[in-house]
Amino acid sequence: MQFLFLALKGIAIGVANIVPGVSGATLAVIFRVYDRLIESINSLFTDMKNSLKFLIPLGLGMLIGIIALGSLLDYFIETFSLQTGAFIAGLVAGGIPFIHSLAVQEKGKRPYLYIIAAIAAVVIIALSVFAPTPELYVSEQVNVGLTILLFLGGFLAAAAMIIPGVSGAMVLILMGVYPLAMHTISLIREYLMTPFSFELLPPILMVVIPVGLGVVLGILLTSRLVAYLLEKHQSITYFAILGLIFGTIFVVFNNDATYQSHDGITPMLIVFAVIAFAVGMAVSLVLGKKK
Repeated sequence: MQFLFLALKGIAIGVANIVPGVSGATLAVIFRVYDRLIESINSLFTDMKNSLKFLIPLGLGMLIGIIALGSLLDYFIETFSLQTGAFIAGLVAGGIPFIHSLAVQEKGKRPYLYIIAAIAAVVIIALSVFAPTPELYVSEQVNVGLTILLFLGGFLAAAAMIIPGVSGAMVLILMGVYPLAMHTISLIREYLMTPFSFELLPPILMVVIPVGLGVVLGILLTSRLVAYLLEKHQSITYFAILGLIFGTIFVVFNNDATYQSHDGITPMLIVFAVIAFAVGMAVSLVLGKKK
């Protein structure tokens, strides 16, 4: 049951990682697996057995979320974009009480911590409003420049995925490789359904190998920084995460893609969006329980 529960959380985190503007690490905090995730990554070579016992089910769930549910997510975003965005925002919002309780565990009232949260929220909002998001589709032809770009994209996206509130998918968009990454995920799904289609392997490996190497290195390095911050500056770190969460909710509703499948906003549509938001919060609260 613990394996299954971790896998379910991993699926949600994996899906979140491919949604621009949404942070998989934020859901990891909300689902109460973030600290353990950082600890398991950092102790992978010193306590491999216990680390893998946690990382394998969570990692498998993330892969299922990214590969198997990517098409389903695309369908819901294209057909019910506002309701889907509201559900995702609800998932994120559902963890605010829990994260706030972690942030105020240290004794003593320190009003400046709320200022830190506000600054973190403003940073995420500013990035979503002012940062350019090019619709560049990089060439699929193998070359050194593309390989380096994909490696850097994987490294920076993985680093972003480890930091709650920061979207790894948004990093790939800013670098112009997000469309190619999503195209590769579609090719992987196609290959899994037709495993003898060996012609699909070269374009898949051309992207997966450099991105994968970048992801591994980015996770290993960034996790150590986050572990240090959680150990030495717990309240500051969690208040910053709170700010990033509020910023993420703004980003979801400020994104044009959230409204792409609707000709106009009607009262009934708003009602359905509110229901979707409430359902997302409920799911977040259930998956975030200690048990």
